[in-house]
Amino acid sequence: MTQRQGSLNLQYAAVQGFYWMGICVCISFAAVFLQHRGYSNSALGFVMACGNIAGFLLSPVLAALVDRSRRVGVFSCLWALLLLQGLLLLFFRLVPGRSALLPLAYCLYMAAAIAVNPMITQLSLELEKSGVQINYGAARGTGSIAFAPTALLLGAVTERFGPELLPIAGLACVFFQCAMLLALSLQLRVPAGQTAASGKKSTEASSLPEFIRKNRRFCFLMLGVALLFFAHNLVNNYLINVVRNAGGNAASMGGLNAFMALMEVPAMFLYDRLSRRFSCPGTLRFAAVFFALKALCIALSASMGALYAAHLLQAFSFAVITPACVRYVNLYIDSRDSAKGQSISYGMTTLGSIFASSLGGLMFDKLSVGATLLVGAAVSALGAAVCLSFSKSQKRSA
Repeated sequence: MTQRQGSLNLQYAAVQGFYWMGICVCISFAAVFLQHRGYSNSALGFVMACGNIAGFLLSPVLAALVDRSRRVGVFSCLWALLLLQGLLLLFFRLVPGRSALLPLAYCLYMAAAIAVNPMITQLSLELEKSGVQINYGAARGTGSIAFAPTALLLGAVTERFGPELLPIAGLACVFFQCAMLLALSLQLRVPAGQTAASGKKSTEASSLPEFIRKNRRFCFLMLGVALLFFAHNLVNNYLINVVRNAGGNAASMGGLNAFMALMEVPAMFLYDRLSRRFSCPGTLRFAAVFFALKALCIALSASMGALYAAHLLQAFSFAVITPACVRYVNLYIDSRDSAKGQSISYGMTTLGSIFASSLGGLMFDKLSVGATLLVGAAVSALGAAVCLSFSKSQKRSA
């Protein structure tokens, strides 16, 4: 790897790091912030579901724009999404209490944050098209490394000073994402020129119906992933409820979030090596089984110690499936539809979060925490079965 490639890899990893710090603020502490502002679990679930739906709808629109347009590239979309996040975070800071606009504003904030992820993933592919070899697993692992201390710090700070400091933390994350993207974009202009995204599109990208028709197995696989992420997000979106049920508080939640993130790091950093020994569909099937096992273990956890033990399985589930889905798109989806493929891949994880947010709030209000988590474990088992059926090798679309 040349010095320039090493520098670009570090900058890309920094983008991932600051992005996941921002996600920690936006999603992991959403329940803490909105409950502090006076919202019930059901209202919180509605807000988060709408935010996920908006992100789910926005992501493929941006992906289609990047795939088809000669003028609008990945960087343009990222700047717009980060600007929107910054403005909304200022609104949260300046307008206290239960403002009538707060639910709508938080939905937009979540949508913008969610839509950044497939754009960052697509950026790694554009860098590779420009001749820059990117270690995506290591970069994504950097995101988990950054997430861990952020979760710990935010847990301690919100427990001591209150959740009103969360918008300030979010603004800091947005600022540093912008700084790293600016550094990356400036370096790409010297001497290799612009990324492939900003050049001419050599072939016309498929429409969404055409894409689905050509990639049915992939789409069914992604539905299985959505089911896996229902249980995953049922826990993560309402982690404060799960932690309180086990005798913890906001600081305990921050510690558990940090532990989860650290569990992800080894597998993400080593995924490139793992992929040389095991097939991509094989690693997806492996991760799907451990998703179901993790969901069941969390549902049966009655103490903080048991929750920590259950989340050891994060290393074999979320940490493996995240880079595996990116590689699956690279291997089995036509390169002209790569942005759309990445968007659908991440969109299915968002779809799982939509149902977890909307149904989860109602379930946590009507059922016990344990019963709600057992429902999630059953859905996760169904998702694993779907992934086992459809995560098989197929030829790249012509």
